[in-house]
Amino acid sequence: MTKLCKFTLVLYFIALYSCGQNHSYSKVDVNVARLSNKIIPLVNFLDNPDSCKKALLFLDSATAIDNGCFLCYYNKLMFLYSLKEYGKAVETLNECIRLNPSAQDLYLTGGILYERVGDTASAKEYFRKSLTICNNVLDTISTKNRDFDMLVSNKAINLIMLDDSAEADKILKTLYGKQQDEEMKKMILSVMNKTKKELIEQFTDD
Repeated sequence: MTKLCKFTLVLYFIALYSCGQNHSYSKVDVNVARLSNKIIPLVNFLDNPDSCKKALLFLDSATAIDNGCFLCYYNKLMFLYSLKEYGKAVETLNECIRLNPSAQDLYLTGGILYERVGDTASAKEYFRKSLTICNNVLDTISTKNRDFDMLVSNKAINLIMLDDSAEADKILKTLYGKQQDEEMKKMILSVMNKTKKELIEQFTDD
């Protein structure tokens, strides 16, 4: 699996919950929308540095017009990662958090990126923040809620990142045992019985 596929996987895995959240996006400016749409064909060429740089120019222009465009910042992440510009990816992720400070998936992604750039103190802070949000939300929703399983999975990933793999594996095994969705089962297996180091390598290894 290539590094880009791994990063795409982690974004997909930990961000599914956010798709069901009501993010507070600003009304999209017509020029921002036009610039954002220009990156669509470039997503197919993520392994091409020139394509990534071109996409980032479009998205940088979009955020210069509207610094409240969450999706503009979020879409920058895959291009920055492809270019190995991890420091800029952290900065961009923090712009996403500025716009959506209660999104646990963003803190989890941020923690992984901070680990990638060697800032373990910030990484731990972000994993703790994500875990706190996960726990708070899980205390308020039904187990039948469509976001419940993803929240539980993200809670487990945070626990692994905070060096509590034993508790995380208990959670993941319980979740796997009652899981009906085959894709979700595969994702659970991909993180089950893994150490923090193994997960960081799985998600971000070059």
